[in-house]
Amino acid sequence: MFTYTKKVCRDKDKEPKVWEDVAGIKGTFVVNIGDLMERWTNGLFRSTLHRVVSVGKERYSVAVFVDPDPNCVVECLESCCSETYPPRFPPVRARDYFHERFSQTLASYSGSD
Repeated sequence: MFTYTKKVCRDKDKEPKVWEDVAGIKGTFVVNIGDLMERWTNGLFRSTLHRVVSVGKERYSVAVFVDPDPNCVVECLESCCSETYPPRFPPVRARDYFHERFSQTLASYSGSD
């Protein structure tokens, strides 16, 4: 078993990326907010880039990913927008969003755009 420390990049669009340590708090767990949750909440909950780095102590880690139905239309919740704070993201079908994200990820690994 290896231990890891969590790092996040608060501004995923900024270059160069600035990674910050996330201190562990005994008896708690970390929840990474995904891109679709950011869209649903109109940015109230922000998705961040995240990674883990080994620090040599034992730790248990369980990754659980929860995705919406592929046909679900992801759009800003009514409680997260108003006339003065309109939706920041256009509605998108979950399947289409994931297809685009996976295509971008694969392109970045192959060196193409």
